[in-house]
Amino acid sequence: MPTTHTGMRPLGRILLVALLLAAAGGCGQKTYPVTGKVVFKDGAPVPAGIVVFSPVDPESHTGARGYIRPDGTFELSTLRTGDGSFQGRFQVLVKGPSPGGGEDGPRRVVPQIDPRYTRFETSGLEFEVKPGKNEYVIEVDRLAARK
Repeated sequence: MPTTHTGMRPLGRILLVALLLAAAGGCGQKTYPVTGKVVFKDGAPVPAGIVVFSPVDPESHTGARGYIRPDGTFELSTLRTGDGSFQGRFQVLVKGPSPGGGEDGPRRVVPQIDPRYTRFETSGLEFEVKPGKNEYVIEVDRLAARK
């Protein structure tokens, strides 16, 4: 008696369904360009790190993120690189550069941001993404010097 072959194992089907549902989550929703600059209160750019937007109403859409460039600028991405963010209000966190050098460079002193900006609950940062272009300047405090 011949056996039928579905062509996909159960785990493969589960992964396919999960992928399709994730892709469908953004269907019908439009993203809008979001760019900006992260600076210290004195105007100096934060030279590296990440900016993360998390929806105030998580039922309505997903968040977005963008890497901070050496000049402090960033561009948000949600579903694809540089596609912006969905419309809505967002809590924002900023994680600054890692202290010291990395594997590919010499150890150097980099300015650190106050750790309160690394958590949505304590950053005090909130922005609204509206239809059209959105541009924000995000000001953060430096890490207080130890006494």
